Amino acid sequence: MQTTLSIKVGARFAKEFETFCEAHGLQVGRFTEKALREIMEDYHLGQKAQAILSRSEGKTISHGAFLRR
Repeated sequence: MQTTLSIKVGARFAKEFETFCEAHGLQVGRFTEKALREIMEDYHLGQKAQAILSRSEGKTISHGAFLRR
């Protein structure tokens, strides 16, 4: 089952996105869904990493602060 997801973006971005998809032979809907899914997975992974770092450090610590050590 499919549904429509509507978001507002700037006119310039919309044109750039459309041009990018056309230039690379990408279907706009499929490409958008895949890109958004990857972003959601990266966010989820980041949240898990943050929880693991916080447990190992005994306090909340950012990824950047941990990696700068």
